[in-house]
Amino acid sequence: MITELTRARAESPDRRAFPRGHRADRDASTSVRDADQKERPPLNRPPFSPDVALSARRALGMSPQQVAEHMNACGVPTDVSLVHAWESGEHGPAENELIALADVLWCRTTELMGIGEPRTLTQHRLARQFTTAKLARSIGMDTVRYERAEQQGVWPGDERQTAALLRLLNLTPLQLSKVTAQADPSWPAASIPAKSKPSRVRSR
Repeated sequence: MITELTRARAESPDRRAFPRGHRADRDASTSVRDADQKERPPLNRPPFSPDVALSARRALGMSPQQVAEHMNACGVPTDVSLVHAWESGEHGPAENELIALADVLWCRTTELMGIGEPRTLTQHRLARQFTTAKLARSIGMDTVRYERAEQQGVWPGDERQTAALLRLLNLTPLQLSKVTAQADPSWPAASIPAKSKPSRVRSR
């Protein structure tokens, strides 16, 4: 056993002992993890208006540093370089960052997105400051299933889930039918497992 471990140390480039057979398992695990990271889709980024964010900050007399500090106080890790990147248009905030930024700048998320009235389910959700996970949890639906509804434009919820969604997003059944008829392309199809096609929303 000692001889085998000594040989494993000599063969291992990082000088750690991996008995025969275990190193192959480690390499296979690493390959799977690396492949998973390569295939993982990018974070969902909503539309964003840098000019609106810059104007809102200046109107409040805040510095980029103060915006970053308030974002951190909201529980969203942010530094001043990130605030500059948003305002210059170099990067757009993720959904949780957009929602927190709207609170910090005392404006609506729709203003920061540069849209008027929400037209899609995603836009209605962000207008009410819900992330997909938070809204899915609030209506009692699996997050991936809810994300699929936004991406495909088909509402799969039962009567209880539909009633909760209408209440939280302040929608009527007719409005829900209209907004789900417009698929939102912001969710990459690769992140959504294929399942059977759900039925469209039923009006109560």
